[in-house]
Amino acid sequence: MMKTALQTITWGDPQQHLFDEIFGVANLNGFQGVEIGFRRLGQVGIKKAQSLLAKHRVELSASHIGGNLTDLVQAANERDALQTVLSYLIALNCRYLVFSGLNVEDEGELSVELEKLRSIALGCADQGVTLLYHNHDWEFRNNRRIWNRLQSAEIEGLGYAPDLGWAVKGGQDMGALLDEIGDRTKVLHFKDFVTWEDGQNTCHLGDGVVDFAPAWTWLSRQADRDIWITAEQDNADNCDLACQVNSAFLKNHISEIEG
Repeated sequence: MMKTALQTITWGDPQQHLFDEIFGVANLNGFQGVEIGFRRLGQVGIKKAQSLLAKHRVELSASHIGGNLTDLVQAANERDALQTVLSYLIALNCRYLVFSGLNVEDEGELSVELEKLRSIALGCADQGVTLLYHNHDWEFRNNRRIWNRLQSAEIEGLGYAPDLGWAVKGGQDMGALLDEIGDRTKVLHFKDFVTWEDGQNTCHLGDGVVDFAPAWTWLSRQADRDIWITAEQDNADNCDLACQVNSAFLKNHISEIEG
């Protein structure tokens, strides 16, 4: 079953004082879930988050972390930081922790980062949460150097939350990439760009240069799987309007492939 989620990054920082409004806008526009960066979500107590999610009848589809967990020097501190995140997600019945990182040039440093990622994936799995890797464009530079290393690492339990916009901006064929990671895809991020130039020049879905047709074709063959279809627009002049337009884009296409 495909469910739609709103990545709250559109509202920028700080945003924790806006969760009541954001969750309400998400529900009003038909989103079933919200995905929130943990550095934002973690600013709100678990009980308050539970109350707001219940009030607006939306789920926490996933939370997102950057490389901060793997930047910590002490292993004990790293475990404590991960446990804080996992305890929060488990209390909110959230199954997915999305991770982005690996933006390093040195091959030795990349090997270290991959082993840390392996450790985090194991720590998540031990508590019933799946770690999902979220790409940008840098993984595909230099003939997919970082992406190929990630695949060859064969990290047990690691799933994927591919960002379609960044992947295409990185020179990838959208359909081929989805076929490559297959059923390891648990969350699918739709992001559109105004131009192919470098940077986060995002726009409403369907208004930019990204052709999502291969993703819809791929999704039409995934009818028996649970996948979160997530709208992610990094910035907008009118956040509520972006939520409305992006939801309509996703729902229209989902209805077409579901018949």
